[in-house]
Amino acid sequence: MSNDDKDLKAPVPTSAEIIRLLASDDDDEPLTGGTMEKVMKHIKASVCCIDIKEFILIAKQEHQQQQQHQKRKPRTSTSHNGSNAHYHTVPRSIPICDARSPGEFALGHIPGATNLPIFTNEERSIVGTMYNKTGRSTAMVKGMSIVRPKLGTLVTTAVSIVANANIRARAHTQSSTINEQNAGDEVESDETSNSNSNNVLLLHCWRGGMRSCSLAFLIQTQCPDLKVYVLTGGYKAFRKWQYSLYCYLPPNANYSEHHSELKGGGGASAHHHGTGKKRMSQKQKLKAALRKSTAKGIGATRRESDIAQADARNRELCGVGQAVKDNAARVEKDMEAAEAQRKAEWADAFDRGPRIVIVGGPTGSGKTKVLYALRDVMGEQIIDLEGLANHCGSAFGFVGHNEPQPTTQQYTNDIAMEWNSLDPDRPVFIEDEGHHVGKVSLPVGLYRKMRTASIVLKLDVPKEIRIIALREDYALPEKKNVEDDSCNDSIPTDKDISEWFSNMIEAIKSLERRVGQKRMNTMLEMLQNGRSEDFAREALEYYDGLYDKHIANEDGSADMKGNGSRAATISTISVDNMEKFDAVAVAQQVIATYNELI
Repeated sequence: MSNDDKDLKAPVPTSAEIIRLLASDDDDEPLTGGTMEKVMKHIKASVCCIDIKEFILIAKQEHQQQQQHQKRKPRTSTSHNGSNAHYHTVPRSIPICDARSPGEFALGHIPGATNLPIFTNEERSIVGTMYNKTGRSTAMVKGMSIVRPKLGTLVTTAVSIVANANIRARAHTQSSTINEQNAGDEVESDETSNSNSNNVLLLHCWRGGMRSCSLAFLIQTQCPDLKVYVLTGGYKAFRKWQYSLYCYLPPNANYSEHHSELKGGGGASAHHHGTGKKRMSQKQKLKAALRKSTAKGIGATRRESDIAQADARNRELCGVGQAVKDNAARVEKDMEAAEAQRKAEWADAFDRGPRIVIVGGPTGSGKTKVLYALRDVMGEQIIDLEGLANHCGSAFGFVGHNEPQPTTQQYTNDIAMEWNSLDPDRPVFIEDEGHHVGKVSLPVGLYRKMRTASIVLKLDVPKEIRIIALREDYALPEKKNVEDDSCNDSIPTDKDISEWFSNMIEAIKSLERRVGQKRMNTMLEMLQNGRSEDFAREALEYYDGLYDKHIANEDGSADMKGNGSRAATISTISVDNMEKFDAVAVAQQVIATYNELI
C-alpha cells in the first residue's frame, strides 16, 4: 500500500493538526498527496464561502457609499480635457484581497481589490505545469512546500490590510463630517459614521478555491476576531457575472445580434463558408442521377429500368429529406426552449438596470463636460466611459493622459461595478461611444443597450465654439499664453511641450490610411507652424464625417438586427447664444429635453 493510500484511510486531521502540519519544515514532517487531499477537504469545510450575489451585494453597498461621498463633495482632480484622473476616491472599509499571482491581478481584478499573492508568477507557472503533467495531489504538495515559508507574512499582511482600511475609512468619515459642518450640510448620525469599522475580509483566487480557502483558514484560525469570506468560484465567477450584467446575451454574443448570427459557431449560415464546394439541392441530385442512368441505357427497356430505379431513389430521398426536416424542426424547437430557459434564468439572477440616455454630438461638443455637469451640479447618474478608459475615444484621445489605458478585462470590470451601483429607478446618462475607446472594448451587453436606447440626445454646437473647445482640450502649448486664471496652475514645461508635440504627430500619422498622405501632411504642417485654429478646423471636418456615419449607423448595428437604423428618434439640442461653451447651461437643456420626452 502506498503512502498516499495510507493517508487517505487515516482520520481527518483537526484544525490544530493542520496548523502544526503547515507550519512544519519539510524535513521534519514531509507532506504527501493523500495528506494534502484530506487537509484541503477539511480546510474547505471550515471556511465561510459566499456566492457571487452575496459578494456583489457587499461590494455594491461599499460602492454606493463611495458615490454618496463623491456627490456631496465634487471631485476637482481632472485632466485638461475635463475627465477625472481617479474615478474611485473613497477608501474601502471592507477590503477585498485577491490571492492570485501578480500577473493574473495585473490583467484584471475586481475594482478596489488588493493583491495578496500566494504564489509569484514563476511559482504559479511551476505549480500549474506540475498540475497538468503529474496531477492535482502532486501539485498541491509542491504548492504547499512553496507557501510554507510565507504563511506568517501572508497572515500578517492580511490583518494589516483590514486595519489600514478601517483607519482610512474612519479618517475619511471624520474629514467629510467636518467639511459638511463647515458647509452647513446635514451631518450623518454616529451609527452611520461608525459603520465603516469592520473586522471583515473578502477573499478570492481564480476558481477552485485552494489558494483562497487555504489563506482564509490560516487567517481565521490565527485571528478569530476577523471574519473572512471566500468567494465561491473566485474571479472567474465575477467575470461571468459582469459579462451578463446588462442584458441577456445568447452564446457567442457579439456587438450586434446580426453579427453574432453570421459569426457564431455552428449557425445555419456558418457551414456554407470555407467548404470549397457548391452544395447541390435535392432536385439537382435527382436530375443528375437520372441523366447518369439514362446515359447507360441502350434501348427503351434499359431506359425504363433506369428511370424506375431513379424514381425509387427519388421516393427514398424524399423520405430521408422529410426525416431531416422533422429532425431540424425538433432541434430548432429545443433550441428555442433552451433560449427561453436561459432568458428566464437571467431574469432571476439579475435586477433591472436603469434607463440609458445617450448624450451624442460630434467632436468638440463638450459631451464629457456636460456629463460631469449633470452629475456634479444636477445630481444625475452618469457613467464616464472615456474617463474609465483613460482615453478620449479619437485618434488624439490618448494626448494629455499620463496614465496608460487599463486592459479591456479591467475596463469591463470597472464599468460593471459602476453600473451595478446605479439606482435602477433613475436614468443614467452615457456618451455616445462606439464599441472601442482607444485600445479597450466596451462590454458587449452594455453596448447593445446603448445602441437600442430609446432616447438619444444629440448636441448641436456651432463649429466656432467647438474649435475653441478643441484648442482648450488639446492645444497644451497655447496654455502658456491663455490669460484665464483656471489655467495658471497648468503651465507646461519644455518636457511637456516636447511630449505633446510627439504625441500629436504620432496621432496625425496614424490617420494617413484614412485621410490620405496629402491631408495628413497638411495637418502636420499646420501643427508645426502653430496654426492651431486651422488644425482644429481640419480635424473637425474629418471627425464630423465619421460621427455622421456613426449616428446614422452605416455599420448596421444600431438596432442590433443589422438594419442600420436607431431604435430611437434622435432629438437634437441646439446650443447657441454662447461665446464660450457653458457645460452647466447645456446640461440644463439636456434635462429639459429629457423631461419633455418621457
